[in-house]
Amino acid sequence: MLMPARQEVAAAAPSSWLELPHGGWLQAQLSQALAPHCAKVFGYYLARVGHLAHELELNELRVRHQFSATRSGAGDIHTDFEYWPFAEGVLDAVVMVGQLEFERDPHQVLREMSRSLIADGHLILAGLNPLCPARWVGFWPPHLQQLPWRGRYFSRARVCDWLNLLNFEIVASGYTAPSLLLARTPSPSFGLSHLSQVLPAVGSWYYLVAKKREYPLTPVRLKRPSKTPLNAVPAVQRINDGGRY
Repeated sequence: MLMPARQEVAAAAPSSWLELPHGGWLQAQLSQALAPHCAKVFGYYLARVGHLAHELELNELRVRHQFSATRSGAGDIHTDFEYWPFAEGVLDAVVMVGQLEFERDPHQVLREMSRSLIADGHLILAGLNPLCPARWVGFWPPHLQQLPWRGRYFSRARVCDWLNLLNFEIVASGYTAPSLLLARTPSPSFGLSHLSQVLPAVGSWYYLVAKKREYPLTPVRLKRPSKTPLNAVPAVQRINDGGRY
């Protein structure tokens, strides 16, 4: 049974990739996975939500004005993501990385992102995969209050359902960065790179590229049945019909 997504108190989100085990490697892996999809995103305004999105290198984005939004610390705008400060339909794209898991009401956050996007705008979302082998490491009691385990993690399928309810079309998705997320391991992937070629779900991160769809309502005019007057029927037809007219 799925637990409710909303919680009373949210955990503190990571303020840098360096706070995560093998953070630099995770950042490079996610940037590489998103590169071909970012090349298809263009426009005038793009918002990077959270510190991880602020630091993520996405050189393929063809958006003229990019800015970051965080709750505090480094960032161009400090704001509460549940009460997005942007008007309706003003952003061409939103990038959110590792932030939804640390929000008090993730449904409300996604609604705000959707509201601020233009029609056919892009939402690029990435989060930690709760079904990967690294999640078992987080169940160890000493790790429960450490990053990245102190957040609430949602599966890719569950987030897809939320986006579908908001009229988003998932145009691309996948997993990346297979790792146990243990800082003391000599290799970040720790032998999972070969397994990920057969089972992609062992990746510690999932990503979604969604496009906001708006379907306009087209009024349909009802056709009224035409009443043919008696004098409009030819006389020959009236005679052939037996004179019932």
